[in-house]
Amino acid sequence: MAGSFCLFDNKLCSSGRASITWGLINVLLGALVIARNNWGAVSLVLGLALIAEGIYERKVRDPKVIVVSAATLGALALWNFVLIALAAMGKAQLALGGRTLYWGIAQAWGAYATWKTYSTYKLLLEKSDPLTVQHVRECIDELKKAKPEQCVDLVQFDVNPGFLRTTRRYRLKPIEDLYLVAQYRTQFSSLNLEEVNFVQRNEVTLTLEGEKWISKKIKASVQLGPLKLDKVSITPEMAGRINPAARAISLAAI
Repeated sequence: MAGSFCLFDNKLCSSGRASITWGLINVLLGALVIARNNWGAVSLVLGLALIAEGIYERKVRDPKVIVVSAATLGALALWNFVLIALAAMGKAQLALGGRTLYWGIAQAWGAYATWKTYSTYKLLLEKSDPLTVQHVRECIDELKKAKPEQCVDLVQFDVNPGFLRTTRRYRLKPIEDLYLVAQYRTQFSSLNLEEVNFVQRNEVTLTLEGEKWISKKIKASVQLGPLKLDKVSITPEMAGRINPAARAISLAAI
């Protein structure tokens, strides 16, 4: 529960950034329109409100701000549809022309997606133990900042899901009889957290699938409880941290 909360809380931080971005775009559009007529004032005010809500959402993490952000984004979507109607009556000029319709639809979808997260976040907040959440959050932060080659127990490996699909990086941190498993999407030099889970250490196994294949890495499959990961790329050192025999076998094959 704490792991799910920390993951969702991380996504809420991203949602705050999205609200700020939506707000900035609407402020710019409102400023452009207000130079021609007063209709742009609505987009300008709502955009500023969305920026404030996004900042609040990132700092406070209050579930209620999710509803407020969704309502503001929905109001912006509705306002774009109103502008389309006014333009059809010759009473307004659309800054985006015919693309205003698509802009309104995008904002309406954004409002719906934001609103859907409210009940999930509220439930996780109510059910999670604050001390456990704090401990798990610290472990997740430590895991992301860690340099695996400088740690004695941390495990890291990559999974190549296939052509034109982003490589996933896994990091495993032992906590008593469990592994904290974090899955990241690698994007340039950054790691974007996608999943957080806990697996019994005795349910994590590694099987070699051939000789050394890329640089100093070997090919393997990893079993994380009920989940089996194929096309794993891992160094002999990291493989040995899961299966001590794997390092000796891999070095013998080099």
